[in-house]
Amino acid sequence: MNKINLYIFNQIVKSCTLVFFIFVSIAWLMQISRIFTMMNNLNIQFLDILSLSMWLIPNLINVTLPFITIFGLVLAFIKFERDKEIIAIYSLGLSTSEIKKPLIFFLIICIGISFLLNFMLSPFSYDIYKKKEFELR
Repeated sequence: MNKINLYIFNQIVKSCTLVFFIFVSIAWLMQISRIFTMMNNLNIQFLDILSLSMWLIPNLINVTLPFITIFGLVLAFIKFERDKEIIAIYSLGLSTSEIKKPLIFFLIICIGISFLLNFMLSPFSYDIYKKKEFELR
């Protein structure tokens, strides 16, 4: 990867990281409020509820990952357009296919993370979540 492709990739990762923390924190706060209302009558300690909600994070990431990717890419390319960086990249003589390389590489990484979450981490964490929820009830 040359420096321009690395720069584009870094900007996409930064934008998606920002969107990731925003989406996951909002989804996690919604889930923890649901758990608080559900467990309010059972007199369960705060740390137990907090540890229980941590096991839901892989499922939240699994659900929000496509939206994170889309909004992160849109945010990155809006920044490129606003700062006139796409024009600068084209003026260096790079074609559209050269600009697509970091985008495709990033999407392959997102697909790999999605497969890892779907088939390994989410089922494992959801089983632990259900077991702990049953123990707390």
